[in-house]
Amino acid sequence: MKRELAAGAGAVGTGIAAILIVVALMFGFNRVNEYEVAVKRNPVTGAVGAAPHRQGLYHSILRSWTNYSTREIEYPRQGGAETLTALTADQLQIRIDAAYRYRLMPDSVVALYLEIGEPAAVHAFVYNTYRSAVRDAVAEMDAVNILSRDRAEIGTRIEALMAARLTERGIEVTDFFVRELQPPETLRQAIEAKLSREQQVQAEAFQTQVVEEQANQKRAEAAGIRDAQAIIATSLTGVSGQRYLYWRYLESLSEVAAGTNNLVIAPTDGGIPIFLTPGQ
Repeated sequence: MKRELAAGAGAVGTGIAAILIVVALMFGFNRVNEYEVAVKRNPVTGAVGAAPHRQGLYHSILRSWTNYSTREIEYPRQGGAETLTALTADQLQIRIDAAYRYRLMPDSVVALYLEIGEPAAVHAFVYNTYRSAVRDAVAEMDAVNILSRDRAEIGTRIEALMAARLTERGIEVTDFFVRELQPPETLRQAIEAKLSREQQVQAEAFQTQVVEEQANQKRAEAAGIRDAQAIIATSLTGVSGQRYLYWRYLESLSEVAAGTNNLVIAPTDGGIPIFLTPGQ
């Protein structure tokens, strides 16, 4: 009798274990990888676990799981492109092609689940924040400034606006960059005309500088000739000037005596000789 009871009890225990195994297999398990965290929810009561679950294998009996990746998420994905249009402060429309990366803080996923939803909803929330930040940042600046001196700053400004709205929710913007800015055709033509005019003005200014330098050189040369003439005129006056001329006279006589040409010396009333070479 005892053996029969023991055998019956063993059979019941085996049956219960088998049932539990079948139930576990039916409901399955949820695996959380090392780059994920999971939020647990009771599908019957709707209660959500207060803390996220890290890497591990968790059963799904009376539990539903939502896994969130903690890796960086890039948008557009795989280097894709999406162009947004926005109005500047001066009511001109420009097109911006930008990209960003973000990641979730592991400890924030429970709040994100309760306030926003599953991973797809969180991604949509980040994307809408990006679109709003682009339009707000562009609206703060004039089109000409965005396309010239503030071109490098527009990306920084958009990233700052995104971070201000996402960080408090546990979403970190890890990178943001502007790939391309496309102005309206009329503005592009105006900018090109302005740059062309600036280059022309620079060329004209350089030519003016060249002319001024040439004029300064000519003035310097004229001043040198004037000073030289003044020095010569001063040296030929008075007793000293007469002595210089007589010295030149004697020197010329010496040259004539040494040469084969004849020289005629014609005196003048002022005492200054004139040297004449026959045949000239």
